[in-house]
Amino acid sequence: MKVIKLLRTILVMLAAMFSLASCDNDRKIGDWESMNWEAEVQVQEADGIYQVPTDGGTIVFACRNYSAPWIENAEYGGNYYSPPREEGIYNAITADWFKAEIVGNKLSVTFDSNENSQARPLKLSVTAGDIFYTFKFKQSAK
Repeated sequence: MKVIKLLRTILVMLAAMFSLASCDNDRKIGDWESMNWEAEVQVQEADGIYQVPTDGGTIVFACRNYSAPWIENAEYGGNYYSPPREEGIYNAITADWFKAEIVGNKLSVTFDSNENSQARPLKLSVTAGDIFYTFKFKQSAK
């Protein structure tokens, strides 16, 4: 009787292992779904680049499929900016003419007025672990 119970338990455990192993075999480790970002207000976009007016402003995006992404870095003119991770901050970057901050799944990017005679391109990369997304902005010149 004990042997039959033991065999039954082993069979149930094997069936459970095989059923779990058969779930979603097509996905590989590290095969994350692309981040899905949507602007909360209408923003001009050309060739994947968000157009920012000369006088600046704030653009807010919402990530529809990840609940708590964070900022990886920003790049402007060959210079890279990162959040002050040594202070335990992963969700904000502040530079001399822009600020980016993520709260929950919302990204706010604020641009100061561009008083220069040249446009300012900015790349902002965000992550949620093994998945990355890069926003491209171009602020008009004065």
